[in-house]
Amino acid sequence: MADNINKITGKNLEKRFFEAEMSDFNLYRLIAKHERSPELKKLVASLMNTEFRHAKIWAALSGEDPKRYSMPINSKIKLYMYLVARKLMGIAFVTKLLERNEKKGLEEYNSIMKEGISSKVRTKVSSIIKDEEKHEDMLLKETEKHEARLDYTRSIVFGMNDGLVEILAVVSGLAMIASSSFIVAITGIIVGISGTLSMAAGAYLSSKSEIVVDRSLEKKVKAPTKPIKDAYYTGAFYFFGALIATYPFILGASGYLGIAESAISVIIILSIASMLIAVISDTGIKRRVLEMLAISLGTAFVTALIGFLIKVMLGIVIS
Repeated sequence: MADNINKITGKNLEKRFFEAEMSDFNLYRLIAKHERSPELKKLVASLMNTEFRHAKIWAALSGEDPKRYSMPINSKIKLYMYLVARKLMGIAFVTKLLERNEKKGLEEYNSIMKEGISSKVRTKVSSIIKDEEKHEDMLLKETEKHEARLDYTRSIVFGMNDGLVEILAVVSGLAMIASSSFIVAITGIIVGISGTLSMAAGAYLSSKSEIVVDRSLEKKVKAPTKPIKDAYYTGAFYFFGALIATYPFILGASGYLGIAESAISVIIILSIASMLIAVISDTGIKRRVLEMLAISLGTAFVTALIGFLIKVMLGIVIS
């Protein structure tokens, strides 16, 4: 049976899915152990039992022993990252993350159904797919319960993302023609404050308009966001992003060194923010990170180049 599958896929399919199911089992077991929400604790306990049953199916096909399974270090890191995400981002983000995880697993199982696998394996996989579809549906319903909280998380991430990208571009361009780090720092802070007020106002109006439209259309809103709270999160984290991009100049860095330090700081935080955006928006993590880095570094490079040309061609230096 295994030879038949390996001949088609070039991989030990049974072992790979056994390890994937054991990884999910350990993930749900860890969350169930630490989760305080009774509803989510009960849900992940149910998912944990089902994942272990799936693991035993693949263990019987591959000859693996679930009792002797040892998780690789990267899987252990992933497990504890979920706990960190739960602590920092809240229950809404974690349920979205788990839903995404189940969706990915379901896609993988559906893909192997297109392969030339034996009828016995096909029957097993069909049974697992039905369970995975139930899992995804259960997590989707749990995610919908926390939709308002997820909206606040979205406001936090997008606000910070905008602050990082916009202020990096501002300080990069200005640093090329300013001889003093103080000038760059104070300009970055002023633009950051202006952007904070603008973003907060925009978030408030957008959130309020959405509520008004939903009510006018008699659309049921389970847990609408509060415009004031939405504005607060968007504005506060925009300013946080602005500080990340500006802090090297606040500490006295200038010129190319200041731009480099600012860019590195933004790359680190923006990568994390982009991963969060990818999870919330159900898009590819790698693609989202590379896209955001390309945009932010591209805008920084263009504005720095403009500042350099102004300095060289026009001889303008701000001191």
